[in-house]
Amino acid sequence: MTGRTQTRSLPGGWDTPHWMPTNGETVRRACGEDFDAVRVTADLAAPALAALGPRTGPVLANHTTRTWVFLVPLGAAPPGRWTLGVRVMPRGAAIGIPPIGATGGRDIHWAVPPGQGVTHADDLKRILTGPLPPAAPARRVGGQASADTPDSTRCDAPDRPRRLSPALMKVGELLLAGRSDAEIAKELSRSVITVRTHLRQIGNLFNAPNQALKATALLAGGHLLPPAVQMNAPDLAPVDLAVLRVLAGISRDAELPVELRPTGTFLDYVDGLRERCAARTDAHLIALAAAWGLLPTLTGLVTAKEQT
Repeated sequence: MTGRTQTRSLPGGWDTPHWMPTNGETVRRACGEDFDAVRVTADLAAPALAALGPRTGPVLANHTTRTWVFLVPLGAAPPGRWTLGVRVMPRGAAIGIPPIGATGGRDIHWAVPPGQGVTHADDLKRILTGPLPPAAPARRVGGQASADTPDSTRCDAPDRPRRLSPALMKVGELLLAGRSDAEIAKELSRSVITVRTHLRQIGNLFNAPNQALKATALLAGGHLLPPAVQMNAPDLAPVDLAVLRVLAGISRDAELPVELRPTGTFLDYVDGLRERCAARTDAHLIALAAAWGLLPTLTGLVTAKEQT
């Protein structure tokens, strides 16, 4: 992708850059070393990919967090947020790089594997900040459609990107701050019924039925940033972090110890975790964890060194 990048041939005829894993496992790579990365909410990424055409460079997709990451040549992407739902990952932020054969599934995989072309950052920014065309039919990689690639048969990939209204953004911001429905209504001078309608709209937009998943969708999609925090992150054990990931919907129950998998026990554990983190609600707990860098897939702010 850059002058520094070397390629090698892997089985299947792909020409892959040197930073690709060859042991069949996903590895962490830091942005700003071999490539720049632009994180895009799935509903913006799908039509953008169609507009870029067949010579698109590497693109990662994560169906669980509904985010895509376009890898572009090193130093080519102007930093910061380009538009709502689009953010250039900061230098040193760690992202998962799956093996070349990972072209489907709910977790991180290749929507477009390396070796097919190069995405020019200027073209990507022009497309993402301008009017987006409708999403094209599913692109097939290695004979299989990517799980996050737009497809008319999928109900979770609409033709138009989801953009939150100012009212939904404000309700979402207060949700992340741990406000109750009544507190949000009072602060916005709205009725509780109106606030609950807005929360239900956010849930419907992102297929997020509960507070925690709404918080995940708002953060992972780049719609809102985590709230400012006044305290340092408490010392959390690996099981605590596993509970946070499952609560946020970015990991499955299988990651939990057996004794925590039944719903009641899990929810009791979440209650205790909320208290230890001084979180008012489940959504606030997710937002705090993101602000502390404990859920890096929601913010992209944790460096590769911090991941090890």
